[in-house]
Amino acid sequence: MEEKIREEIRSIERRMEWKLESLNKAVEEFKESAASYDAYHITTFLPGKIEEIARCKAEVEKLAEQKQMLEYMLGK
Repeated sequence: MEEKIREEIRSIERRMEWKLESLNKAVEEFKESAASYDAYHITTFLPGKIEEIARCKAEVEKLAEQKQMLEYMLGK
């Protein structure tokens, strides 16, 4: 059972890395867009980028919570 938990932790860590890469990419795209967009494009396209950033951030936080729970289970 302990090995299954450890494998799941490794799986979560890989997914977290992937999501963090997505988050960093979304933030970088937002910065570049905000610097170059005019008012129309800012109001039209940046809200979607903000939602993407929020979604990625929430997914990373959820995975971190899952990892923490599994690590707690190993400690007992």
